[in-house]
Amino acid sequence: MTGKLTYEELEFPTFVNSCPAVSLTAYDDKGNEELIELPFSDIPKIAVLSGTSFLGIGDTGTGKSQLMMDIHRNYFGGDADNGGKSNWNVARNDFKSEAYFVTYDQSKVGAGKEMLIDARVPVEKRVRALSNVVDELNLAVPEVQVEFFGMAEGRHKGMKLGDKNYHIFISSCNLNRVNGEFVGTSQINRALLNRYGVTFDFDYFRRTDEDENILSERENTGKLELAPIRDISDKILEAYSEIQKGASQREPWLDAYIRFFSSGLEYCHTNTDKRKKKMWPTNCQNCNFTKKDLCSLIKHSTPRTTKILKLFANGINYLVGLKYGKKHLDPFELALESFKLTTYHGNLNGIETISSYGGEDQEQMADVIEKMRDKIQPVKHYVDKAINSAVDGNPETRFIRLKIRGEQPEEIYSQELEDELKKTANKNKKISYEIFDPFDNHAGQSFEERTGLRIGWLKGYLENLLKHYKRA
Repeated sequence: MTGKLTYEELEFPTFVNSCPAVSLTAYDDKGNEELIELPFSDIPKIAVLSGTSFLGIGDTGTGKSQLMMDIHRNYFGGDADNGGKSNWNVARNDFKSEAYFVTYDQSKVGAGKEMLIDARVPVEKRVRALSNVVDELNLAVPEVQVEFFGMAEGRHKGMKLGDKNYHIFISSCNLNRVNGEFVGTSQINRALLNRYGVTFDFDYFRRTDEDENILSERENTGKLELAPIRDISDKILEAYSEIQKGASQREPWLDAYIRFFSSGLEYCHTNTDKRKKKMWPTNCQNCNFTKKDLCSLIKHSTPRTTKILKLFANGINYLVGLKYGKKHLDPFELALESFKLTTYHGNLNGIETISSYGGEDQEQMADVIEKMRDKIQPVKHYVDKAINSAVDGNPETRFIRLKIRGEQPEEIYSQELEDELKKTANKNKKISYEIFDPFDNHAGQSFEERTGLRIGWLKGYLENLLKHYKRA
């Protein structure tokens, strides 16, 4: 297939889900503001384009396998064994990754022959497949789930899986909710869970009534069929390369807001250095911090997670461009909406998940996002302006609150303005001003006490940003 990828080419043949999933503020080149909402069906497209492995969880009949089959057949041309670029497996307790990716040259096996390892022959079409899909992952016991680690990490015993630096691992499982059980299923291996970039909760992002009508009509007319075989992987690889390039570059505002999910969420009022330790979240139960509504719900993200978060955010930006044309997305909201879907296993306070959210971890994550939004929004314009100053060569965090009698106060900062105001204020009594730093030690400590978020990292971030752009 020739030409650049279009949004229309990403439409799923069978999977339907128009539940609103991501909301973003966008600006055109003239600064006009608009709200963009992406339906849930757009989110797996972002994962595929950004090469972000994902796990689909939820009850039976919610569309998990249907979605994976659309990607497997209509994006990557179906089974690698039949000429496509995707591998499909249903998790079973007899699965062996070595037997799947490797065969043996029988001429090199036997008495007096070379070592058995020398007889190993990679099954190239499976090794080079761009996608590995595992349906009903928790039908395999945790000990067997280890066999899928290589797929999750894009390698098998020293062999790199995929092609042109692209590989995606896609799985689904019928989730054991607190109020339900699936016979014959197992817990998901925690280490394997941590290898997924994003998690899609099909119970939380539930199909709309209109979606159900569409599916019902297809069933009645006999049109509910397997997705047709089609391979658009060359275009997906081109998009992936562009998204990866963007994610590998410095993005001052997006990088800063992502830091709120790592350095910011480290805050713990109990410990002397105000950082979360191994005792979290056990020590939250007896903590007397009055503003612990956020810091007790979630811990900070690891460098691996923040890297995926930035990649996925760039993927959202790319898909919005395909669908609506070039838009400037608010980096604060982009970071929030990306984090909402980024794998949260091990980050959320599991005690709270059960006691306060009835096992619905995606609801807990949505609550975290709204709390983050409310707590950061009051200082957002200060953060934005401070970053802008650093990029321009001045890592200034002081601001002037200019007051002209009878008018709304205005906040701005420049050294030249400060010098001028000193002269003007002495002559004109209608003008007054105050200089303040919302990120100095006192203000930073006050922010942490009010929000349960660390902000002491920002000054160092601005200084590093200044050095980066001076070198550039």
